[in-house]
Amino acid sequence: MYKFLGVMAVAATVVSSAAAQNSLSGAANNQPVVANPTTLIANFDVQSVGPILDELGVVWRAVATEGGGAAIVANAGGALNFYMQPSACQVNGTSNCIGVLIFSPYEGDANSQTVRAFNDRYPFTRTALDGTNGAFITRYEIADFGIPRGNVAASLLNFFTLASRFHAELASAGRTVSLEGYSDDLAAASLNRKGLLNLTGAIAHAPALSERHNKSFDEATDDILQLIELEYLPRNKIKNFK
Repeated sequence: MYKFLGVMAVAATVVSSAAAQNSLSGAANNQPVVANPTTLIANFDVQSVGPILDELGVVWRAVATEGGGAAIVANAGGALNFYMQPSACQVNGTSNCIGVLIFSPYEGDANSQTVRAFNDRYPFTRTALDGTNGAFITRYEIADFGIPRGNVAASLLNFFTLASRFHAELASAGRTVSLEGYSDDLAAASLNRKGLLNLTGAIAHAPALSERHNKSFDEATDDILQLIELEYLPRNKIKNFK
């Protein structure tokens, strides 16, 4: 747990301008958003991740953890507060960390139905209630044998996009929780996004790599459900203990 969490107020605002949105989605035309994108970094220590954050224009600072290690407090695009907690540290439990937990918390009255629907819709991230009426979105990355700088940047950009989308869903969610409304929550963001893309032609005209992934995020659950309907698809059996 971070020493600063008890005194730090967490606030994230929805990205409202086109410029801010672009800063969270990365470069178009498949151009790398960081230098030397195929160069491997060995771990998620601050010294390894910090330069990538700098190149993405993220404002960040390192903070000490109770275990003697270091974590990162950051802000993307002036709109999204997020945190990076290195984990699976191989040297004294504080360095050469080959895992990292990326998360963004939201204060306020989070609609549990919306949180669940968002979590079920997007496989790239996990969303949950935090136990105090708020919610959070998280992503875990692994670098057991190194990870390219470009992959770290791409994961962060896609996390930023989904975290901003999650905030928008939380802000616009109704207060009624019902089974009838669940399917609407599950599909609404995807349908709205597809309609906007069809109207603007955004994918065709500015296909940033992160934008392509975002399109796949929207389609992933539908693809899985369609595959499940195939009779020849092998299945794992649930064996209940009695």
